[in-house]
Amino acid sequence: MSVLSYHFKDESLLHTALTHPSAGVHNYQRLEFLGDAVLQLAISQALFARRGEAEGKLTFRRQRLVNEQALAKVARGIDLGSHLVLSKAFLAEGGAGLDSVLADAMEALIAAVYLDGGFDAAMDLVQRLWAGGIRQAEAGLDAKGALQAHFQALGEGEIEYREQSVEGPPHRRLYNMGVYHDGQLLATGSGSTKRAAQRKAAQAALDTLPREEDRT
Repeated sequence: MSVLSYHFKDESLLHTALTHPSAGVHNYQRLEFLGDAVLQLAISQALFARRGEAEGKLTFRRQRLVNEQALAKVARGIDLGSHLVLSKAFLAEGGAGLDSVLADAMEALIAAVYLDGGFDAAMDLVQRLWAGGIRQAEAGLDAKGALQAHFQALGEGEIEYREQSVEGPPHRRLYNMGVYHDGQLLATGSGSTKRAAQRKAAQAALDTLPREEDRT
């Protein structure tokens, strides 16, 4: 695939990465497992190097770049679906255009490059294909999303916002909101609207979360 700007020394890795499970035993499932980890590391390193942000914000950005929809978008950008090997029946059903299939194949392709050329080659591929996505993720950062992503990454579920108090006359309200996780108050924030107060509370909570190095 010339669009990758990478020449495989072992072309069997590329063939395996492009083969859907419906087409044979030697398919991309094992490579997909490895590619997920390589992509996570590559994106994490790219984000870490760009600016000195807190862990919660970095987690949020990474989540936006490695989910199924993001992977499928990158795959469509290089027309990956047209190169996939699928069973005739699954191909006829439109399998090559499914987000889940494209995302899995994209992860497998990253793993194939990693095995063939090492992490530097995989990192170069990710940086080229995800460059636009990284810029968009930076523009779309939100404290509430970052806080939610932090707990989702830990497998600890949803957060909740509760109104603490409302002050001032009707034309100049000041809302005080609290953000809770597992019934515990994390932080509070105030603003002229409930949404603004929630964002302030979320940011305050992010600022008090322990850093990764503090938990190890």
